[in-house]
Amino acid sequence: MKTYKIFPAIHNDKIAFTTDDDIWISQINDPKYERLTSGLGVAIRPRFSPDGKNIAFTLIQLKDGKGISEVYVMPSSGGEPKRVTFFGRPTTFAAGWRDNNTVLVITDYQTPFSYWTELYEVNVNTNSFKRLPFGNVSSVFWKDNVIIIGRGYQDLPFWKGYKGGRKGELWISKDGGKTFSRFVSLEGNVSWPMIVGERVFFISEHEGIGNLYSVDLEGKDLRKHSDFTNFGARNANSDGKRIVMQSGGEIYLFDGETKQLEIDVQTDRRKAQQKFVDIKIDDFSTNGDMISVSVRGRPFLLRPWSGPAVQLGERQGVRYKLVRVLNDGGIIAVSDERGYDRLVRLDPNRSTIIDKDFGRIEQISISPDGKKVLISNNKLELWLLDLGSLTEKLIDSSEYGIISQISWHPNNSWFAYSFPESPGTSSIRICSINGKPVKVTSGYSIDFSPAFDPEGKYLYFLSSRNLDPMQDPIFLNMSFPKAVKPYIVPLSNCYSPFNQPIENIECKQEVEVDGIQERVTPFPLDGDNYVAIAGAKGRVFMAIAPIQGMLKSREEVKERIDFFDFNTMSKDVFLDNVNAFVLSFDGTKILVKQGDSIRFLEVSSKPEQNVPPNPDRKTGVIDLSRVKLITDPRMEWEQMFNETWRLMEENYWRKDFDSINWYKIKEKYKELIHKVGTRYELSDLLKEMIGETRTSHSYEIPTDFDTPIPYPVGSLGASLEFNGECYTITKIFEGDPANDGEKSPLKEAGVNLEEGDCIIAIDGVKLGENVNPQSLLVNKSGTQVILSVITKSGQKREVTVRTLNDEKRIVYRDWVEKNRKYVHQKTQGQVGYIHIPNMGPEGFAEFYRSFISEFYKSGLIIDVRYNGGGYISGVLLQRLLMRSVGFIVPRNGKSIPFPEYSVPKVTVAITNENAGSDGDLFSFMFKQFKLGTLIGKRTWGGVVGISGRHKLIDGTMVSQPEFAVHMYDIGLCIENHGVEPDVDVDITPQDYALDKDPQLDKAIEIALANLEKK
Repeated sequence: MKTYKIFPAIHNDKIAFTTDDDIWISQINDPKYERLTSGLGVAIRPRFSPDGKNIAFTLIQLKDGKGISEVYVMPSSGGEPKRVTFFGRPTTFAAGWRDNNTVLVITDYQTPFSYWTELYEVNVNTNSFKRLPFGNVSSVFWKDNVIIIGRGYQDLPFWKGYKGGRKGELWISKDGGKTFSRFVSLEGNVSWPMIVGERVFFISEHEGIGNLYSVDLEGKDLRKHSDFTNFGARNANSDGKRIVMQSGGEIYLFDGETKQLEIDVQTDRRKAQQKFVDIKIDDFSTNGDMISVSVRGRPFLLRPWSGPAVQLGERQGVRYKLVRVLNDGGIIAVSDERGYDRLVRLDPNRSTIIDKDFGRIEQISISPDGKKVLISNNKLELWLLDLGSLTEKLIDSSEYGIISQISWHPNNSWFAYSFPESPGTSSIRICSINGKPVKVTSGYSIDFSPAFDPEGKYLYFLSSRNLDPMQDPIFLNMSFPKAVKPYIVPLSNCYSPFNQPIENIECKQEVEVDGIQERVTPFPLDGDNYVAIAGAKGRVFMAIAPIQGMLKSREEVKERIDFFDFNTMSKDVFLDNVNAFVLSFDGTKILVKQGDSIRFLEVSSKPEQNVPPNPDRKTGVIDLSRVKLITDPRMEWEQMFNETWRLMEENYWRKDFDSINWYKIKEKYKELIHKVGTRYELSDLLKEMIGETRTSHSYEIPTDFDTPIPYPVGSLGASLEFNGECYTITKIFEGDPANDGEKSPLKEAGVNLEEGDCIIAIDGVKLGENVNPQSLLVNKSGTQVILSVITKSGQKREVTVRTLNDEKRIVYRDWVEKNRKYVHQKTQGQVGYIHIPNMGPEGFAEFYRSFISEFYKSGLIIDVRYNGGGYISGVLLQRLLMRSVGFIVPRNGKSIPFPEYSVPKVTVAITNENAGSDGDLFSFMFKQFKLGTLIGKRTWGGVVGISGRHKLIDGTMVSQPEFAVHMYDIGLCIENHGVEPDVDVDITPQDYALDKDPQLDKAIEIALANLEKK
């Protein structure tokens, strides 16, 4: 049986590898094999102990978007795996062995950033661990006193040919780790160092594809030892004598020459067996009588209160999206059965594909009579298709965005839509099936969500034109959080409902385009954060999203549906805590999604607000237990493979793919899909395929590997060390203790533990060398635990603390405050310090959190090391470009810079290889605008952006590089290279060991030197 074999390891004649999500072992010259693990999760990266008796491996558990990875150890002859780490992080993996009792583990445990990973020694007998002072490490090979570490990327299947600042490099120590020097750095990614004899072997892509190379112990005499040309070599491992590596889902051995090992594993492929899945509704619609729901791309048709849920269309291997139920009970949807998006009509006993190519279909809208459909696509076009004659007509096309939010007039002859007029504005347009588009609004605002009333007299829409600014309470700035208002447009030349004459004059049920812009009238309502509007009989329904901080997950946001009643001329709440809603064609019924429930309600009466999820006609809760879906994983995986390829083919920013034959890429990787037996293996294959674009931001981010539920590990926000009797608190992490999430549980009121105190027990369980605190905090994140403590003064105490769900935030804040205090101390308060972790909401908040307390100083250091990118670099640079030109002198107190909150004349920035995407762009523009000196290392080098709006049927996000950032002077040269600093400064492993930060020191030096010149 052909299986997908990855992560090989070798010890003498034994080969260990991963397939079917488990660790297997075989002999090089013996076809027999044995499965070592079974059903724990995804077991990868096996590593033999020096004597070959044990194997350490990494276990990944990913379920419903939550995941961790930990290291386990088990006998290589089989037996019970033992968990040896309890870090509770998604970035922890087995890297090798120090000796037969000590595993080398790489993890981001208690580092400020997930891609700041360090090396630990873990005792497999006691589970005790020790951080090694080498700093950032991504791979290691240790032989006697020679230590070779990899820094930067090691395995990068989703970006082949990477050459940016974070490309893998090797550093060597010949004195047991006291000092290191850069050893191998090529024009490409270098990974997986191994010492065989007197040479150092590694995988490198510097010649275009991953192959095995070696140098001598001085880093010279580069030689090539393999000749992979189709699938590159990855994940190499050695026992010091021979080398194994993977390529194209197969295992290869290097023993003077490279050859494929014929390992024919017979596995039950348990994760590829058909199974029933939990029902999570992706999409829904109603015609007022029937309801359609979609689950994992499969449509079901059901009546609200009784009868079966009937699955329509192909049962497996086809994805249906944009499913809309028609008045006659049929369904119109978009299907990928033919390989590309095609409209399809689905009925209980048949399906009819409409073989018309409209590109990637983004939205559809069916006319009320079910005879016509409007189609918007990724080519920024809007098409009209007659479902009877199958004739199509191009209605409109934009140059700035997808035409969206399409609505039909009840007479089936007119429709409206939101049209992108510019990069920042959109208009409402109206069109008849036989006419040309007409602007209802000017296009100088952001107009969206058009909807007709069921009688065809009015058009409603929303517009972000209520520009009534609100003062920011923290910073001298203003914004428009309640910019949106609803508007009404009488379609004929008649009075609006808000200005009725004394006589009773009815509006005609027809559309008169002359003077239509002048008939736009706002509702008599205050502005708010309206997101959708829909017309019902005598009412208008409006969804309002709460105005809340962006640091809260968007998935947690619940909207409120209000309705405006034309009889009472007043607005009221209809339903709160809503995810989405849709009205029937005639505007009498409303279908609402609340969490995992769907409610079918009359628009004319206000429903109960908080109801149990139990099906009940009185509350409108529909019985979704009638929906049963069995899936065939292998057919799903093939569909997901095809869709991932197709999304890239349709959305990649260059139509010519920079001379890459994308069709050949599909055929190349399609040969491997039959080997795939698990969701994790599919993920690996998809990453390999999209990596062939050799472009940044080609991501596949899964949410579920069909594993057991991962149990998070509670955190105390402190470092602990076993002293032989108890666990001494060696460091308590802390940012600003008054800020939410920046104080260790050990420092909470009434607890007040200190560094030097010692923890004896947790929840009554005594700690010891074999029982560490982390192991007792499994599945206790965010919960209260009781700590038994001996204080450093000898007092015995019992304290109750609530553990942190994740201590990454507090560790980061501790690092920032340490840097800020250091800068203040070294400059005697003359220079301020700001760190920006990313260019998203968190980075925005961090920037201004520090800026308001640092801007008035004589100089400023802006630190964007480890910046994870985003989209606000331009916003922050606008602030940094505002230089102070004077000062304001009050009668009492100190003078302050003018303009207010302006930046001092001396600014210095620090960047590094982990600053990427919008972090690249910030670094470039800091130099381009001559804001100051840029210090550090060449940046990541990825500036072809993504929208992130495409998901596969199981919720996996797959991205396509869609928007390339070109600079006037250097074009696209940042991509796959990065931004060079003005002053190149690295942080060596020995710097980390001495707790030195030469990049920050150089920034302080230059800032002080520039201050002397001013």
